[in-house]
Amino acid sequence: MFTEDIQIMLYVDDVQKAVAFWQALDFVILEEQAVDGTRVVEIAAAKDAKAHFVLYDREFIESNSPEVATNSPSLMFFSQDIYRLYKKIGELDVPLGEMISLGDREVFNFADPDGNYFAVSSI
Repeated sequence: MFTEDIQIMLYVDDVQKAVAFWQALDFVILEEQAVDGTRVVEIAAAKDAKAHFVLYDREFIESNSPEVATNSPSLMFFSQDIYRLYKKIGELDVPLGEMISLGDREVFNFADPDGNYFAVSSI
């Protein structure tokens, strides 16, 4: 049976740049390691979060596991303070969609430095 824990592999062009981006949004580094000369970093929204990102160098994955799809999954984050988060992401140099109302929730999307899009919903 599955546990509640989940790791999401994100394939990025520059691991250090991706780490800096997520840290600017208050993500924390849980683990770092070198794998065959490349850096792999596990990050999460909090130390006790159930979902973690594992950032891998895209070129490394393509050369060592060409059968692995390198496109990003569609992910939805949730925020208790969506307006503050929207403002914080707006201060970063990344694409940011308009905040819209969907029923009783506010929603927006943004992209990371690699062009991977993520959605955010109020709770």
